[in-house]
Amino acid sequence: MKGIHKKYMLMLVLLLCGLNSRSQSTISLETFLAQLRANHPVAKQAQLTVDQANAAVLAAKGGFDPVINFENATKTLEGKNYYGYQNAEIKYQSPYAVQIKAGQENSRGQFLNPEQTLGGLSYVGISMPLLKGLLIDTQRAAVKQALVFTSESVQMQKIMLNNLYMSAIEAYMNWAGSYQNFENISQNLRNANARFELIKIAFENGDRASVDTLEALTQVQNIISLQLSAQEENNTAIIHISNYLWSTQGEPYLLQENNKPELTVLNTAYINQTNALLENLGTSQPELGAYAFKLAGLKIEKRLKYQYLLPTANFTYIILNADNLRFNNLYSPYFANNYKFGFEFKMPLFFREARGEYQKINFKIKENELAIKNKNWEIQNKIRSLDVELEILKQQLGNAESLVNNYKNLLFFENLKLQQGESTLFLINSRENKLIESQLKLQDLKVKYQKTSYKQLWAAGKLID
Repeated sequence: MKGIHKKYMLMLVLLLCGLNSRSQSTISLETFLAQLRANHPVAKQAQLTVDQANAAVLAAKGGFDPVINFENATKTLEGKNYYGYQNAEIKYQSPYAVQIKAGQENSRGQFLNPEQTLGGLSYVGISMPLLKGLLIDTQRAAVKQALVFTSESVQMQKIMLNNLYMSAIEAYMNWAGSYQNFENISQNLRNANARFELIKIAFENGDRASVDTLEALTQVQNIISLQLSAQEENNTAIIHISNYLWSTQGEPYLLQENNKPELTVLNTAYINQTNALLENLGTSQPELGAYAFKLAGLKIEKRLKYQYLLPTANFTYIILNADNLRFNNLYSPYFANNYKFGFEFKMPLFFREARGEYQKINFKIKENELAIKNKNWEIQNKIRSLDVELEILKQQLGNAESLVNNYKNLLFFENLKLQQGESTLFLINSRENKLIESQLKLQDLKVKYQKTSYKQLWAAGKLID
């Protein structure tokens, strides 16, 4: 019997030493989430989505960069200088459909193209659409859509972070719950062991039968088994939460056993804000925001598709200045004689391709609008269902807390009766087992309640505010 006593006493000492070694450093939920936001790869990946969208804006704006062009062509055959042509030009496509260009060309040779002007010729002019492409064209639409995509990418970043935060919070709550269970069972183990020591002393003094020491020892063994299970659960929670732990150097690491969660997080009262979440849903929920920006991009495309329902009418006017002319004023001789003028008109007879494309984009917009309505309604009902779950959990928590207190009182009075010889160890153990069971259920409810409260914020997209 004494050998068995020593064996379990050693196990008890080792377990309690392990508990004390883990209670050195507390990691709060706020600290945990701040580190998550700064170092986790998914958080960095979410930021890269925004950076890529900004790069796309820069690329789209490149369509309006001024372009410098130089062309040189010479033909010489059997001593004859057929032609020599040089042209240096700068061209700028403005954001307002007008293209401006200016340049200097030089032509020479015996067989020069009659269209070319012999000698030097400088020019400056504009060209612009009059119908299709006047209000918007492919380049301007690309810039507008890239800007919209930047806003959409911010919403996608929020979605990624919102989901990351939710899974991390669930892991933290599981860790806090398992750690609290370990501490509660450890406290019960200390009580059971103290009772066992008293019973053993009473047995040695002849006041207790040997079966009482066996009864007390059996309870210690039973609680040790529960504590080992709780320790296993807590170790698993530590490994799970380590999925979210990354250093500033971008390396993952395991949580040290001397760290513990902030246990007060399990007792935080949740302020019901269902109505406020529902009222602000359209402006704060990132999934709805992403849909809205996608719709904005489709409307830009619709404006572009509408342009193809218009005829093509392009206008070009270029002022010319040959070497033998002098520039006196804006009206003579340039606008009168020295210019190059062009006008182009083109129109398909039925516009079937343009009409088909315009109908397709209208269908896409309608599809997106219906998706927004459906998603909005789904999210609203998700928030409402979580509100119902929270109310039920709140009532269950009140009942569970009352139950734990009642079992504590029953155990306390049963201990008093035992000291007076009016109770048995069997009843003490039964009360204690019920207390441990009720404590475990209470912690499970606390964890579930906290996770559900954060789920409601997650559904509304408010975790990252």
